[in-house]
Amino acid sequence: MHTSIATKFMIGVTAVLVIVLGLNLGLDIRHQRALAEEDLREQARMVATQLIAMREYIARNQDRINWDSEGHFEFKYLNPAAVGRGVGKIFAEMSDYQYKQTRLEVRSAENQPDPFEVDALRRFASDPGLAEIVGYTEEGGERIFRYMVPLKMEPSCLPCHGPPAGVPDIAGYPREGLVVGELAGALSISIPTERFEARLTQAIRSRATGIALVTGLSLALIGFLNHQLVARPLAALAGVTRRIGQGRWEVPEEEVRDLRAHLETAPLVDAIKAMSDELQALYRNLEQKVEERTRQLKEAHADLEELHRSQTEFYSAMTHEFRTPLTSIIGFTQLLLSPGGEPLTPSQRDHLTDILESAQRLLQLVNDLLDASRLQAGQMRLSIAAVDLSEAAREACAVVRPLAREREIAVACAIPADLPLVAADDLRVLQILLNLLSNAIKFTQVGGQVTLQAEACEGFVQVSVRDNGPGIPVEDQEVIFQLFRRGSAHERTGGSGLGLALAKLLVELHGGRIWVESEPGCGSTFHFTIPVHGGEPQCP
Repeated sequence: MHTSIATKFMIGVTAVLVIVLGLNLGLDIRHQRALAEEDLREQARMVATQLIAMREYIARNQDRINWDSEGHFEFKYLNPAAVGRGVGKIFAEMSDYQYKQTRLEVRSAENQPDPFEVDALRRFASDPGLAEIVGYTEEGGERIFRYMVPLKMEPSCLPCHGPPAGVPDIAGYPREGLVVGELAGALSISIPTERFEARLTQAIRSRATGIALVTGLSLALIGFLNHQLVARPLAALAGVTRRIGQGRWEVPEEEVRDLRAHLETAPLVDAIKAMSDELQALYRNLEQKVEERTRQLKEAHADLEELHRSQTEFYSAMTHEFRTPLTSIIGFTQLLLSPGGEPLTPSQRDHLTDILESAQRLLQLVNDLLDASRLQAGQMRLSIAAVDLSEAAREACAVVRPLAREREIAVACAIPADLPLVAADDLRVLQILLNLLSNAIKFTQVGGQVTLQAEACEGFVQVSVRDNGPGIPVEDQEVIFQLFRRGSAHERTGGSGLGLALAKLLVELHGGRIWVESEPGCGSTFHFTIPVHGGEPQCP
């Protein structure tokens, strides 16, 4: 499936916009979150500063709080810790902020530190230079911003928390024995982040909506410009080239003017116009050349038909002229060799036997040549019937065994009795088998073996003739099936080059195929297939 350039361009632009704007949105979200956290920190820092100032004011004015104008002392329980607790309760009622004074060992259970505060107090104790600690905790499924600052001992705090340790202070609590500058505790401020998160989410949504709107408008504008400035001119160019491809060489001048209006397409339009003009000229010349060539081909075809007809007539006449005297020679020779003829000397009988064998081989060659000529000319007709291939194989083996015995070659016929009948001409099948078996015997060394096998194969019967001869080189395995072409082994043993070619023509006329499997030094196996009678061929 092909994708248009416009579509690819839009996909590319969309991907770039989404990536760039997505990165921008991610960075903006990160920045907004950082600003929100810094805002929370500043608010908590301001609250802590005010609370510490309030504690210091209470501590510095303890005399004024606990002594009246007449010089009488009365402890009012308005020390910094008590005032801090009270203010924290009021502060929590008036806002969603939580404020607590805490330390590791508290005087009041209300100031008991939670795990975050315990960890912060230990960090303050181990690092005196640490000015503040921030973090987040979860309470009831809600995210809470936590802020803590250390409280150091001031001179105004010594009456309640300074030395000597263990001595009750004015409120009755044992003093801790702390010295000025030592960690006395910490202020812990908790701020729910729900409002900040909601504000941040709203800002992100607004930003995302703006980005989506900008992206949509940008893509719409790019798509419109792409269609107007790229797609339409390219489509027009495609239409022009398509018409040229269909043989309509003329390019309308109005289309050329429209396409030349674009700077990018003008050179291409000029090139197409020049190509169109050149094609028209070439087409006119080509028509003349085609007419001339057609006339020459018709004359050549007529000459070829005449040559083929003459060749067929020559083969027919030649074979007829050869067959008549050969038949006479064979007949007279057989008559002389018959028991009722004139007595012959052993030498005469040997000579006549040689004459008979040579005449029979020559007659077979003439018959093969005639068959090959008729097959090439399409003049041979088969008498197709249901043929028992196992019977034809046994007959072929019986014919070649005398020749094989002369060379001490064993001929094995391994044909199963349950082979299906094949649709074939029985005489031509026998001819194929004899050609392949004779060829195998010819190239098998003395004492070797030739094996004929067959097996059914879904709509075909495959026949194989295997020998243990010298084998056939790869470069000869196609040549040996061509008329009058012989492989390197044939050059040494002789032969007309007709047997395998004729077998191939006959097999293919039956609707099968023939091939060879061989390696030099490992013998050869010739295979061919014949369709099963009444079946649908599936695997040749």
